[in-house]
Amino acid sequence: MKNFFLYISFFILTISVCSCGRPHKFNDTITLNRIDKIPYGTYVAYQLLQKEFPQARIETNRYAPADWQNLTSDSTKQVLIIVTKTFEPSEEDLDYLTGFVQKGNYVFISALQYTRNAVKFFHLKSNKHFNYYGLALGVHSPFNPFDSVDVKLDSSAFEKPLSWNYPGADFANEFLNTDSNFSFHLGYSSANLPNLVAINSIDGKFFIHSAPFTFTNFFLLYGNNRQYFEKLMRLFPDDTKKIVWDEYYLNHYYNQNPQQKQGVLSVILKYENFRWAFWVTLLLLSLYIVTEAKRKQRIIPVHRKPKNDSLEFVTTIGELYYEKGDHKNLANKLTQYFLDYVRNRYKIATSEINDAFAQQLAIKSGKPADDIKQLIDAMHTINLSGSITQKQLMDYYGLLEQFYATV
Repeated sequence: MKNFFLYISFFILTISVCSCGRPHKFNDTITLNRIDKIPYGTYVAYQLLQKEFPQARIETNRYAPADWQNLTSDSTKQVLIIVTKTFEPSEEDLDYLTGFVQKGNYVFISALQYTRNAVKFFHLKSNKHFNYYGLALGVHSPFNPFDSVDVKLDSSAFEKPLSWNYPGADFANEFLNTDSNFSFHLGYSSANLPNLVAINSIDGKFFIHSAPFTFTNFFLLYGNNRQYFEKLMRLFPDDTKKIVWDEYYLNHYYNQNPQQKQGVLSVILKYENFRWAFWVTLLLLSLYIVTEAKRKQRIIPVHRKPKNDSLEFVTTIGELYYEKGDHKNLANKLTQYFLDYVRNRYKIATSEINDAFAQQLAIKSGKPADDIKQLIDAMHTINLSGSITQKQLMDYYGLLEQFYATV
C-alpha cells in the first residue's frame, strides 16, 4: 500500500512538471472574489485596503444586513464595501443599510447591474443589456474581453489625473438617469455618462458605482491604475475605524444561479494540471482495487490433526464377533487387521511371521522386544488351534490393545 501511494505521487508530480512547460492560458473568468489572484479576481484591491487605512480594522462579511456580525449599526466611522456582479438587495436589506449610513457610516457599492429594488431606492436608471455570464462561461457575450475601457473622475471633486484605462473586459455599466435632488456625480464612463454617484444620508453616504472591473487585479496592476483605487478610498474619512469587505451579495447571487454553481469536482476539472492528476489518480486506484481483489484468497479452514483410530476400530470389530461367540474367527480378523496395520505403518513384510519379523517390528515400533515376542507367540498358538476359549481371545485382545495404545 505504501509503495502504491508513492507511485501515485510520482505520476502527479510528473504530470505537473510536464505541464509547466506549456504556454500559460489567460484565465478570463470574472469572479470578483477577494481570494482570487486571477486577472478578474479582487485580491489586490483587498490587500491595498490595509495600506490605505493602516489604523483601521479590515474584516469580511458573509451575512445579510439583518445578521451582521462584524458591523454595528450604533457605531460610526465604519465602511462597508460591496463589489459584486449584481446588487440584489431586499427591502429589508435596504432599510438596514440606510440605518447604518444614517449613523455616520459609509457604504460603497460597485456592481454591474442593480435590480429593481435597488434602482428604485437610489433613484437611478441603468442599462440592462449586459450578460456577464458570457465571459465566465466562455460563450458569446455582448462585451469584448480584450477591449480598451476608460473611466474618469469628476474634476470638481478630485485632483488630477482624472482618467484611466486598461485593455481588459468591458465589465462596466452606466447610469442613464439620476436624480440631481437626491444624488451627485463623481465619476463617468468613456461616453461621459455617470458611473459613480454619491447619495448623502444625514451623517453618512452611499456611493453607487457601476464599473466593478476597476477593483480587479488586471485593472489595478495595469499602468498607474492603482491611483484610481486610491482616489476612491479618499472618499472615506482618514480616521475610519473599520472597513468590511462584503461577500454576501456576491455569493448570494452566485448561489441563486444554477448555471454558476460549481462543486469541488468541477473546480478540480476546471484546471488542466488538476484534471490530469485527478484522472491518473482515479485510474491507479481502479487498477489497485482490481489487482488487490484478485490477490485475496479464501480463509483456509482449520483442519484437525489426524488421530489414531486403530484401537477404536479393533474394539468395534471385537464387540461384533464377540457377541456371535465365534472366538477363533474373531481372533483371525484381529490378526489380519494387525498385519495390515504393520505393513502400512512400518513397511514390514508379513509373509513370514518369525523371529526376524519380531525383531524388525520391535525396532521400528519402539516396543519392547519381550512384548512383541509375547504377541507373536499368542498369534502362532491361535493359528495352530482349531478353536480357542474366551479367555485366550481376551488375552490376545489385551496384547493387541496394549500395542495399539502406545503407538
